Amino acid sequence: MTNLMCRTSRFLQICGGMFKRILVLLVILALSGALYARHEWQQWRAANHIQDLEWQGMGVSWNGVSFDSLSVTQLRDGQPWHARGDLKVSGLLTPGEREFTTGSMTVTAPLPNRALAGWQPREGQVNLVIAGTASEQSATLTLMAGSRLELAELTAPEGAASFDRLTLDLAGLEVNGEYTLAPISLESLVFSGPIVAAAQAIHQPQLLPQPWRLKGHLNGNLESVALDGRLSSDAGADTDISLQLPFNGVPELDVELVSTGALGGRALAATFTAWPEALEITEGTAKAVLGVKLLPEGTSLNGDFEFETVSGLFDRTAWTGLNGSVALNISGEQLDVSTSDLSLDTVNPGIALSNIRFTGRYGSALEKPLEGELSVNRASAGLLGGLVQVEPGQWQLSDLSSRRPLRVPVDLSGIKLSELMQVYPAEGLAGSGVIHGRIPVLVGPDGVTVEAGRVAAMAPGGTLKLPADRLRGLAQGNEAMALVVQAMENFNYDVLSSTIDYDQDGRLMLGLRLEGNSPEVRDGHPIVLNINLEEDIPALLTSLQLSGRVNEAVTEKVRDLIQKRNAKPQSDGSGK
Repeated sequence: MTNLMCRTSRFLQICGGMFKRILVLLVILALSGALYARHEWQQWRAANHIQDLEWQGMGVSWNGVSFDSLSVTQLRDGQPWHARGDLKVSGLLTPGEREFTTGSMTVTAPLPNRALAGWQPREGQVNLVIAGTASEQSATLTLMAGSRLELAELTAPEGAASFDRLTLDLAGLEVNGEYTLAPISLESLVFSGPIVAAAQAIHQPQLLPQPWRLKGHLNGNLESVALDGRLSSDAGADTDISLQLPFNGVPELDVELVSTGALGGRALAATFTAWPEALEITEGTAKAVLGVKLLPEGTSLNGDFEFETVSGLFDRTAWTGLNGSVALNISGEQLDVSTSDLSLDTVNPGIALSNIRFTGRYGSALEKPLEGELSVNRASAGLLGGLVQVEPGQWQLSDLSSRRPLRVPVDLSGIKLSELMQVYPAEGLAGSGVIHGRIPVLVGPDGVTVEAGRVAAMAPGGTLKLPADRLRGLAQGNEAMALVVQAMENFNYDVLSSTIDYDQDGRLMLGLRLEGNSPEVRDGHPIVLNINLEEDIPALLTSLQLSGRVNEAVTEKVRDLIQKRNAKPQSDGSGK
């Protein structure tokens, strides 16, 4: 009996071992059968370049088989794809009901340096940590922490841009799919989850190279992909983006960028190459909303730029209170920019303009953006108690490329002589009267000039009082000039008119004619004076800027500029 029991026990051990090996074989057969229509394992392994299949902690039951650690390597295009993690297989004995579950399966593989839709990757690596369940018909998977894609470089089609050290963190992305295995066919695919991307640098003509980050949410299926998120430059420029990418439709991209105050202005300046070096934002909010459609016939872009109490500096000019909006449209081969309500509280290069208003439009061919037509409906500003405004009209900027200047008629009305005397940087000046006139401004490729402008005082005239000590030096040895100097100390005019010319060097020339009298000259008898005056306008503005009449920031800029100019000859003379 004892011998029989021993033999029976030994038989059961052998049978148990055989059954265990059979179950293992069934698992292998089930795996291979579920995936490749029950081809023999060795043929499937050889055909699919499976290498280094290893496992640890295998458990076998009637419900299936599990592995604490399963490791497999597959060669694809000569490159190893490696998977390692836990795996549980159930429903082995029921065809069509086999199910595979993993709590953590890590898949690592190199990415080939092959272009995809014009995008050229280099030195790519994918690392996915997968948790989920897959059957012979469907799969539900979640990408866990550590799931990421890395590229040493990615170049856009036609070299439009390139990305250095691009990484995509896919942790949290959920994937659901339905498929058939014989033959292999993907019936449906849905994925959704967070995405975090970073690039060490983006090289693109409109951007300064620097790190960029994207944090957003990704949704997709077999028909389209959608991405919503925030794109941030290392300098601090934040942009909200929404991308809709239908595979058989029109891709659409919506972008919204908001810049607030000096910090926002500095972030934009350190992000975009087109930002003028002389432009500085000190306060206010600017918002840009862009919509882009990649149509078969070309890119379509609609944009709105909104400004709310934006202030700042441009070179040595201070400006405050920019409000309004500008619309941008690119359709086909046409560029169009328009505004109906753009305004500025002040612009001050030394003599302040106030209450500036502009309404107009600019249109051009996209390939020649600087050779379009400018239409001005309104351009006006307050100046010295009066008004300066551009006569409405149209100008062809293509004339500039032909070296033909644009003629811009500027009308002056209600200019107060008393305010002009107050801003001029000399003591003892005084006057009264109201000036009006027209100045034909010529804008050419070499600068701005004025030819044969004319201004005059309105009836009944006014007074002029110039400091005698500044004029007496002109009268030495000249009796006629002495008479003029004496008269200008206290002159009552009935007629004041002047021609105005201005050259490219900044020299203003006035041909002044005065008709009136002075109580101190010839007992107040009528006097007619013709005086030619010249003024260096850049030097005058510099003097006004140094006087603090603009603001302290402009004064400091001018001081620094003068110090650099004065130091340059000394440096050159020392031989350094």
